[in-house]
Amino acid sequence: MVLAQAPAYGEIANTQQIMQGMIQTASNAIAEAAKDPGPADNRAWRTVMLQSLVLQESGQLLLMGSRVKDQDGWVKATLALTDAGAAAQKAAQAKDVAALQAASASANASCQGCHGVYRQRGGGRKQEPPKW
Repeated sequence: MVLAQAPAYGEIANTQQIMQGMIQTASNAIAEAAKDPGPADNRAWRTVMLQSLVLQESGQLLLMGSRVKDQDGWVKATLALTDAGAAAQKAAQAKDVAALQAASASANASCQGCHGVYRQRGGGRKQEPPKW
């Protein structure tokens, strides 16, 4: 039996495109759903669950190829983001608004912490990486 070799992975989107097209969209949807009283019905909970999967998968994309900024802060921040996505998925599956709110806050904190270090605007200097 001959096993087919997996196709080589080639980057299509850059980091900014992943952030804007996937992560920001998914985290905003999760944050909106986390507002009281929470998702209104099964369809809304399913949407949260699917957005949490996008958050997790997009985190994996940030760990591939030239997108990896370093092996310390970048990886830790990305793993914090994927952990928050996993927590949102678990909350959605349990239909637990409080857990969804906590997961949304964790996702926001991971984004803010990472942006404080890696996102430069107007020629600003990078700060020291957060100690996750």
